[in-house]
Amino acid sequence: MNKDVTSLVDFGFSDDESLPLLKCVCGEKFDYWEHQLGVYEDNPTECPKCGIKLYFEFAVKVYQVEGDIDERE
Repeated sequence: MNKDVTSLVDFGFSDDESLPLLKCVCGEKFDYWEHQLGVYEDNPTECPKCGIKLYFEFAVKVYQVEGDIDERE
């Protein structure tokens, strides 16, 4: 089972199947695009400092607005 560590890392904006890792779980920091994660669970990226293996997933949600927006305030 994989552990969600999203709140423990920092990252930039993705480019399709790549995500720049700016800070690893271990605290190691990287320059933009110096170290990047991929989307494939079976081919995770290893942190050069601590060896932890990471990959990322996209999660998109689309919401329909119901009712008049002004009525909600």
